[in-house]
Amino acid sequence: MKSNFFLKNKLIFLNILIIISIFSLINTISKGLVNGCDFQWQPSVLFWEGVNHYKKFILNGKGDFLCQNGEYAHVLHVILYPFTILEWEKARLMWLIANTLFAFLIPIIVCKHLNLSKYKSILLILIFITCYPTRMTLNYGQQSLFVMLFMMLPFISNSRIANFLSGLSYVKYSSGYVIFLNYIANKDYKNFLISVIPYFIGWFIYFSFTNSNPLTNFFEPIQLSLQKGYIRDADFYSLINIYFLSQKTLFIKLMFIFMIFLINFIVLIKINKNRDIFFKMSLILICPLIFFPHSNYDYILLFPLLCYSFLNNEYLINKINIYYIIYIFYLNRIINHLINFDILYQPMLLLSLCVVIVLNLHSFKNKNHLYFFNIKLI
Repeated sequence: MKSNFFLKNKLIFLNILIIISIFSLINTISKGLVNGCDFQWQPSVLFWEGVNHYKKFILNGKGDFLCQNGEYAHVLHVILYPFTILEWEKARLMWLIANTLFAFLIPIIVCKHLNLSKYKSILLILIFITCYPTRMTLNYGQQSLFVMLFMMLPFISNSRIANFLSGLSYVKYSSGYVIFLNYIANKDYKNFLISVIPYFIGWFIYFSFTNSNPLTNFFEPIQLSLQKGYIRDADFYSLINIYFLSQKTLFIKLMFIFMIFLINFIVLIKINKNRDIFFKMSLILICPLIFFPHSNYDYILLFPLLCYSFLNNEYLINKINIYYIIYIFYLNRIINHLINFDILYQPMLLLSLCVVIVLNLHSFKNKNHLYFFNIKLI
């Protein structure tokens, strides 16, 4: 009865949600106008002044401006040139506008690709622009939306341009890595080589413009990232560092990083056995949340799986996906603060992400006879 009531009045509820979403977006933008501390403006300014910011920050042990530590790949600082000719306040505003466009562009591209109904598309757009990970990205001026857009491209469009542009996602090592690793796991070596072109072009421009040693400069972004020691509590890399590697040498830490890459590689091989490209992408984008450090804004990577689940939301497994992702998008941070017990809560969150991948893979593999996961609920 309640279900029929919502169905009959779905347009009314959608209009209410639109109004709420508008106020939420205005509030988020107002915060972004005075924050934006993660936008990598100052490291890019240093680069275009001919200064090797990696070397400078490694020697100083930190960045010069806000939380802009410059631990991104060379090409990001190259393509941010238009923002470097502006003062900080104006550059922050322009990046906020660009990020807001990304926040709308991503769900529009996904919904159009899946041929979702107008109603479901609008609902998903509203969810994406109001969920906490997106709001946090806009508030902090993060690069997560930018990276996510280019992570999706090779799955959305099978073209050389899409594969080339996917290389721009490599600017963020903790998440973009999964795309080049997936090219290798899928034995797609040709497109892998195409995808690394932007990375190498950025590196060439960077060491040439700053008169840096090419070989040393190639590894400086990774060295800066490791020196920063960025860890959280809800991924394998962080948990291993917290409980096992805190006093170990750099060599041993690099060995464990290689092991994590190897495990992720095996998972990607399993994922690539599925023929549904969008389904594969949905699970591939979850991998960075499991294996390497991330903050709350990186949970936007769950959005493709949410859209895929909306496509066939009558199946139980997809209902589980929807409820879980909505929880992560809106309630995870609140519950975490209420419990305030990260030593248990965060590992449980990691476990839940692993379970999501396992259940979806098992369900898809046995979709013709695994009734528990694929039965249509009346």
